[in-house]
Amino acid sequence: MPSSEGSFEVQVHERERVIEVKYPRRLTADALKAYENELKEAVKKLGSTWRCLVDQTNLDVIPPHLTDQITEMNRWAAQHGLVAAARVVKKTAVGELQSKRILRESGLGETAHVYFDRKEAWGHLVGPS
Repeated sequence: MPSSEGSFEVQVHERERVIEVKYPRRLTADALKAYENELKEAVKKLGSTWRCLVDQTNLDVIPPHLTDQITEMNRWAAQHGLVAAARVVKKTAVGELQSKRILRESGLGETAHVYFDRKEAWGHLVGPS
């Protein structure tokens, strides 16, 4: 599922109860706000518990001025049924450390992990395919 230059792609896998998100190549505050609204609609659609697969491989790092907003979105998700999360990042030390910090500060603890491979992340959430 190719992502456009400036908007998130959100796909709901109802059978697996997974919301899959692909970050855009250019992350802006406006794109993040639109994504937040789309995520809330997807969560409402699934109801109860769900898992999230986030693919941020289009980015080397998340712009620092947006990390707090992403952390808050993760906290909101945890309060609204998120039971496990997997973030797929480019294989860079900075991207990995930044993602781990966001997840840790979100309070997701052991329910969230960072991966370099989508298939491995998917397997963590729903089992091997």
